[in-house]
Amino acid sequence: MPLTHESEDLKMTENQNYRSISAALNNARALSDQTLIRPRDAAAMLGISRKHLYALAEQPDFPKRIYISDRVVAWRVQDLEGWINTRPATYAPTRQGGGHE
Repeated sequence: MPLTHESEDLKMTENQNYRSISAALNNARALSDQTLIRPRDAAAMLGISRKHLYALAEQPDFPKRIYISDRVVAWRVQDLEGWINTRPATYAPTRQGGGHE
């Protein structure tokens, strides 16, 4: 079945999204320690979605948001990097009941 214009457009959109996230991550890494980054770049820096970023922001050990205005938030690059450094290098899931051994 030949590719349609819609599937070609979808592939181009996915490619643009990947480049955009990659560029955001590179930008976040190049910023100074006191620089504030908006949620999109913060999520890209952490390799997560914005939805996951906001869920993490509710955790007590996650860096606090900086309110730029009533509806605009950001995070300090330095704070996010510090949080990253507190995370374990490997993920060791905890066993949660219900399994048979």
